[in-house]
Amino acid sequence: MLATHADAEKRYEELRKLALQLAQESATSGVTLQIITAKALRETIEWGMALDRQVDWEWLEGYSSFKFRYPKRFEAALWFNNKLISLSLGRPTYNGNSLRLDFIEAMPKSLGDRPPVFEDILVAYETYAKLINASEIRIMNPINQAVKEYYESYGYVYVSKQDYLFSRVK
Repeated sequence: MLATHADAEKRYEELRKLALQLAQESATSGVTLQIITAKALRETIEWGMALDRQVDWEWLEGYSSFKFRYPKRFEAALWFNNKLISLSLGRPTYNGNSLRLDFIEAMPKSLGDRPPVFEDILVAYETYAKLINASEIRIMNPINQAVKEYYESYGYVYVSKQDYLFSRVK
């Protein structure tokens, strides 16, 4: 019997929550990791008005579409002092061997102080990758050279033909 979309959503929702719960144990002090909620999506409206925002992805509409298309997705909302500081979305590759990090955005610095978010996101993605038996993380389409180099500083290797960076799950 084939699993329905709703069955897959429910099964992977539990894995997402477990991954975030496990990653929370090593999170930066004061940072809380959660699934993406309507409240988190509403908070991104303020991000869209920031002059120093580096991406132009519409979280309200984009998340809804991504959520429907990919029940196996991974998502994370990071909070600090009751303020949303980062959102991220990814999904397994079609063969399931890799977990893609498709979108990651941190709160623009002009909106307030926040701790760095990437290390906490990485731990969460690696945890989810292990839960779904993926052996690699891929960071898709870095937005510029500085961002690509930042990911490389974490040991990720760039694949220019397909515009992503990868690292084996530890």
